[in-house]
Amino acid sequence: MRESNGTGFDSDNLGDRLPDAGSPTPIPPPSHSPTLPVAHSAAPAFSHSPSPFPRVTVVGMKVDNVSEDETLSLIDEWLDGTAPAFMSVVNAAKLVSARRDDELRRALMSADLVTADGMSVVWASRLLGSPLKERVTGIDIFERLIGHAARRGASVYLLGGRDQAVSGLVTRLTGEYPNLKVAGYRNGYFASGETAAVVEQIRQSGAELLFVAMGSPVQEIFIASNLIATGARFALGVGGAFDHLSGLSRRAPKWMQRAGLEWLYRLLSEPRRLW
Repeated sequence: MRESNGTGFDSDNLGDRLPDAGSPTPIPPPSHSPTLPVAHSAAPAFSHSPSPFPRVTVVGMKVDNVSEDETLSLIDEWLDGTAPAFMSVVNAAKLVSARRDDELRRALMSADLVTADGMSVVWASRLLGSPLKERVTGIDIFERLIGHAARRGASVYLLGGRDQAVSGLVTRLTGEYPNLKVAGYRNGYFASGETAAVVEQIRQSGAELLFVAMGSPVQEIFIASNLIATGARFALGVGGAFDHLSGLSRRAPKWMQRAGLEWLYRLLSEPRRLW
């Protein structure tokens, strides 16, 4: 089984809540098993908000040479701009997958910002003689953006993960950030024929930031194909972040993250996730 997202876990998907004029209103969770919930298009097309940073080519994919702080500053600019923006993160497995998966490759190439989620990508850039500044992971950017959204007054929509994960995460985040505006959330277990309805739910929520935790390549293709229709100003695929941050699973200790050993932690703690 290929490593599927920023944290290496395939996300499951959750219960549903849509906003009204007050607080969000629950919607019964779907009964489907997950399928590929993507409106397939020949090529993702939307107005880009390109990154101003230099890019380093790693395994055929251009990766932005950017720090975490620079990433957050750029996203803040995008939220004030006129065109929606899409950020993707890549690890070694995703880069290899993109070489044989045309749809994933097109989705990644359509992203306005691509950062190194895995230390292996940073190491590869050093070997190539164009070292990336640092690792910029989806889960770390997600956590920082949630706090920023609460301070800024920007609304967020969470799509993906299991019911227990997403609802638990919303409870945790709104507890930590009382001013956080959760426009809505729902699981990612829906049939491909329901994609348009899900996109419309997001659009009606009025969310400015969309976080999609459905694993790779589903989350990248979903965002690239549907970002404009959702009306969101910014979207990011966050892989297994909902599981980690809701407490359903644990992330590797900081020292293992810094050493690039998260894959080993996952192998030891949940070997079935990697095979």
